[in-house]
Amino acid sequence: MSPPAPRRWIEACLLGLAVTAVGAKLWHCLCVFPAHGWNEIRLIPSFMLAHGVSPYPPAGSGPATTWIYGPLPLGLFLPAVLARDAAGALLIAGIVNAAIIVMAVVAVCAWLPAPQREGNRAGRWVAALVCVALWPVTNLTIMQADNAAVAFGLISLLCLAKSDATGNRWLAAASCTAALACKQTLVGLVLAQCVFLFVRDGIRAAFEQGLRIAVLCAAGLALAIYVFGAGELWYHLIVLPAKLPWADSLVGRVAEFWPYLLLHAVLPLGGIVLLGRRAWRRDSPWLLPALAWATAWPLDLIALLKTGGSINALHGGLFFLPFAATILATQFKAPAAWWAALVSLTLGVLAFRLVPAAPGRWHPQLDHLHQGEFLARKLPGEIYFPWHPLITYYAEKRFDHVEDGLFINYLAGQPVVGAAVAGYLPPQLHIVAFRKNEMDWGIARTLIPPRSQVSDFGAWTLYSWPPGPAASAAPPPPPLTSPAAPRD
Repeated sequence: MSPPAPRRWIEACLLGLAVTAVGAKLWHCLCVFPAHGWNEIRLIPSFMLAHGVSPYPPAGSGPATTWIYGPLPLGLFLPAVLARDAAGALLIAGIVNAAIIVMAVVAVCAWLPAPQREGNRAGRWVAALVCVALWPVTNLTIMQADNAAVAFGLISLLCLAKSDATGNRWLAAASCTAALACKQTLVGLVLAQCVFLFVRDGIRAAFEQGLRIAVLCAAGLALAIYVFGAGELWYHLIVLPAKLPWADSLVGRVAEFWPYLLLHAVLPLGGIVLLGRRAWRRDSPWLLPALAWATAWPLDLIALLKTGGSINALHGGLFFLPFAATILATQFKAPAAWWAALVSLTLGVLAFRLVPAAPGRWHPQLDHLHQGEFLARKLPGEIYFPWHPLITYYAEKRFDHVEDGLFINYLAGQPVVGAAVAGYLPPQLHIVAFRKNEMDWGIARTLIPPRSQVSDFGAWTLYSWPPGPAASAAPPPPPLTSPAAPRD
C-alpha cells in the first residue's frame, strides 16, 4: 500500500532539501579546491606522466615531486591535462576527485545486499545523502591518493558482499588491487577479505581469494616496473615513506586530531560493541564492514603519527560508514518520523559545515592562478612558484621542483642538492613567488639572497633581486613543523 499523499509530499520535500544541501556542499568544495597549493603539487605528476616525464625520478634527481603513492591515481586525473590553463585543470581535477568518492558511496548504498529480500529503495538514497553529508570536507577539497584508494576499497567490499559467484570475487580482488595501486598502506583490505571468506565459507575460499589478489597484484606490479622502473618505485613507494620520521609528539598528534579519531574509531566501535556477537556471525551484514574497519587501523595509525600525517590517513571509518548507513536504511519501511530524523541529520551536518563558510568561497577560487600565469608569461625563465607548478607548466611547459617534494626528500635523509636542484629551477631565476598567507617549508626561501626586494602583486608576494649567478642550490634544514594540510 502506498503512503498517504501528505506523507509522500513531506518525504519529497525533505528529500529535495537534503539533495539541495548535499549539492551545495559539493559545489562549495569544488569552489575552494583550486585555492589549495597542495592540489597543484599533487596534480603535476599526472602532467608529467602525460608528457613522458617520470613522476618517480631516480633518487637524487628531479624534478622532485611530493608523490610517494601508487601510480593509479595519476591516471585517474589525466583528464585535467586537457584543460587550457591551470584554473581549468584544477576545476577538472576537483570534479574528478569528488566524483570518485560520490560514485563509490552511491554504488554501495544502491547495491549492497539488504538483510531483507526487498530493501527500502528510498531509504538507500537517504543513506547515500547522509554519507556524503558526513564525508570529511578535507577529502573533497584536497586531492589525495587516499580518496581513490577508499573508493576502490568500497567497491571491493561491495563486490565481496555480493560474492556468491566466483566472478564477483575476481571483481573484489581486482578492486582491492586497484586500492593498493593507489596507496600501499591499504593492505588491511586483503586481510579483511580473506578473514571474511574464512568465516563465511571456510579456509579454501579465503586461500583462493588471497591467491586472486596476489596474482593481480603481481601483474600490476610487473606493469608498473616496466613503465617506471623497479628502483624508482622502490625508492618512492617504500624508502621515502619508511624513512619519514615520527611526529615530534605522538601524544600531541593524537590530541590534535581527537575529534576525527572519535568519529573514525569510537563511534564505529560503539556500534560494534552494541551489536555484540551479532556483528561477527558468518551471516551478519555487519561482519565485512567491521573487519574492514578493524584491519585498517594499524597502518592508519602509523601513517597518522608520522611527520606530515593527517586525517586523510584514517580509512576505517570511511569503509564502515556507507555499509552502516545502508544496512540501517534497509531494515525499516521509512515512516515519516524516520525520514525526518535522517534528513534532519543531513541538513544539520551541512548547516554546521556550510553556514560558517565565507561568502566569497561560493565561486571558484581562481584569481591567484590567473595572476600567476600573467606573471609567468611576462617573466619566462625568471620566476619560481615553489607551490604552484601548474602555473609554470602552462606558461612555459616546464616542470620545476615543488618545495614539498624537496622537503620529503630532506626529511627522509635523502636531500636533493647541488646541480640536481639547479637543474629544475628557472634558468635565469631571480624572482620567487609565494601566495600570501600560504604555508611553506623555508626551503625555497634559501634561494633568496639577503636584501632582496619584496613586492606584492594581487594574491602574490614576490621576492626579487638583480639577475646574476644562481642562488645557492643546497638548502639548509627547513623548520620541522607539522604541515597545515595532509600529505599522507
